[in-house]
Amino acid sequence: MTNDDDDDDARAGRETPSHKTTSGRMTTSREDVETNAMAIAASTATFTSLAWTTQRLGMVLRIACGTPFVSGIAASMAIASSAALSGASARVVERARAARKRGKGGTMKWVTDALVGGADARDVARDVFVGGGVFLFLSRGNLSRIFASDVARVGANARKSVAAKGSEYATDAQRRLLGTWLKKHGCHHCGSTRGSVIGDHMPPNKKAFGSGAAAKANRGASFPRRVFNYVRGVPLQRFYPQCEPCSALQSVAVRTGSRTFVAHRVGLKYGVLCGVACGIAALHFDDIRDWIDDNARRARKTFASRK
Repeated sequence: MTNDDDDDDARAGRETPSHKTTSGRMTTSREDVETNAMAIAASTATFTSLAWTTQRLGMVLRIACGTPFVSGIAASMAIASSAALSGASARVVERARAARKRGKGGTMKWVTDALVGGADARDVARDVFVGGGVFLFLSRGNLSRIFASDVARVGANARKSVAAKGSEYATDAQRRLLGTWLKKHGCHHCGSTRGSVIGDHMPPNKKAFGSGAAAKANRGASFPRRVFNYVRGVPLQRFYPQCEPCSALQSVAVRTGSRTFVAHRVGLKYGVLCGVACGIAALHFDDIRDWIDDNARRARKTFASRK
C-alpha cells in the first residue's frame, strides 16, 4: 500500500459520520450511530476500569485521598493516563469500524490496522485536557478523590460539613442536618447512605488534642479556653456525615495509630462521565469546535449589525 493510500485510509477513519441532505440538514446512518455508541462505550469502560484499578493499587501502595503531596501527583498521573487511553480506545473502535466498512481484510486485519493507526501528540493532549478537566470539575479541584478514603482524614465522598464546637458531640440540630446529608450524599468515607448518622470530627479528636483524655477534658470548655486551644495550635474541627461501620473502623485506627482505607464509588461515577467526554471529544472535537466558531461568528455579525 502506498503512502497516498495510507493517507486516504487515515482520513476515512476520521471522517465526520454525518451527511447533508438536499435540504441542508445533517443525517446520520444507523451504522454511524452504532460506531459512535461503541466508541463512547469503549472510552467509558476504559476510564472507569482504570479508575477502579487506580483505587485498588493506591490501597496496596498506601496512597489515599488526602495523603499529603503523594496523592496529588499520583492522581494527576493516573487521571491523565486514563484520559489518554480512553480517547485512544474510542479512536481504535472508530478506525476498526471504518476498515470494516471499506471491506479490507478480515476481522483481525481491521483490528490490527486500528491499533497501529496511532495517535498524534495533539490527540493525546486533547484527551488529557478533556478528561482531566472534567474530573477536576466533578471533584471540585481535588483529583485525589480517585483514591480510597483514609478513615482518619476527610473522605473522598465529602461534600458538606458543619462547624464543630471543639471536641463536643454534635447537637440534635446538627445530627438532623448531618442525617439529611447522609441520606442524600452518603458517608464522607465510603458513600453509604444506610443506617444512623455519626457526626464525625475532622480532624479526629485524638489527633486534634493529642490524646483522647485531652479531648474529653476540653468538652464544655469555656470561650477563653477555646481561644487558648486555638492559639496553641489545636485545629478548628468540623462535623462530616459518617456511617456506623466507618465510625467503628475509625475508632480502632485512631486508637492504634494505624491507617485504614475504605473503598468508594466516587472515582467510578466520575470515570463514567469522563469516559463519555473523552469519547465524544475523540470523535467529534473538530465538529464541536467548528460549530462553536460558526455560532460565535454569527453572534459577532449580529452584534455588529445592531450597532
